[in-house]
Amino acid sequence: MLPRSLIGLVVAGALASTAAGCSVAPTYPKDRFGQALQDILTQQDQLQASVRVVDHTVAVQIAYPDALAQHDGVLGIGEGFDDVARKVITALHRVLLSTDAEVRFYVLLLSDPKVPGAYLTMVRYMDDIKRANANMIDTPEMFARTIFELNFVGPQTITLEQYVPRDIQLEEFLSWQLARRIQSKLTEKLEISGLALVGRCGGNYENGEFAFTLDVSSKADAKLDDEMLRRVFRDATNEVAKVLSSYRFESFNSVRLIHPPTGRNFVLPKSHLKIFL
Repeated sequence: MLPRSLIGLVVAGALASTAAGCSVAPTYPKDRFGQALQDILTQQDQLQASVRVVDHTVAVQIAYPDALAQHDGVLGIGEGFDDVARKVITALHRVLLSTDAEVRFYVLLLSDPKVPGAYLTMVRYMDDIKRANANMIDTPEMFARTIFELNFVGPQTITLEQYVPRDIQLEEFLSWQLARRIQSKLTEKLEISGLALVGRCGGNYENGEFAFTLDVSSKADAKLDDEMLRRVFRDATNEVAKVLSSYRFESFNSVRLIHPPTGRNFVLPKSHLKIFL
């Protein structure tokens, strides 16, 4: 779990550099904005960085001492994280909000030479950044719309070509975001109040269907009863309906919720989601 203090940092980064996007002519034309970003990060900010542009996605890889930390096998952010995150986010927004290139997503892949095999991933949707700048999204919501992932991947070194092999699609981003939001909502509703245990939830999009696995179990090490399972499905569906509506995303046919411990599935056609708003 990332600390809540990160909220202010990533949102401040979203807003502090937006003024650069007000000029009529693009400061960073689309045919060289990737190189401009590379130059800012490596020459001005003196960071060990590489940049990859894939269609509408920009990926940045940074190795920075003390960006991450490991204590008793638990991975977290380190003392150097604030400094490198502020530099990278400011540079990204400085360029991406002042280019005529159609960039929809950016990915930050951050590592620490002192914690080999560990990576922090951050994925953001540029439309969310612009809406936050226009005060259409508040700070907690902006944080909820940002994908954060801390992982150990082993001794092998990851390259941007391996990690971001193709353009990110909105439906993929929404499935990642919703899986985390569902997990957070179920934890808030069920685990904190002592009603159930909530583990990692997963999400994917395939053939017009969003599918989410819900890792929820009874605290008594027994199967969830039908009433509790209905509540799990209802709370998860409420979150899905709210988020998809806020994005005005219509390119799907159904939503499937899966509870692996019981094998139960709940499938809801897109047309029925409105009753949960």
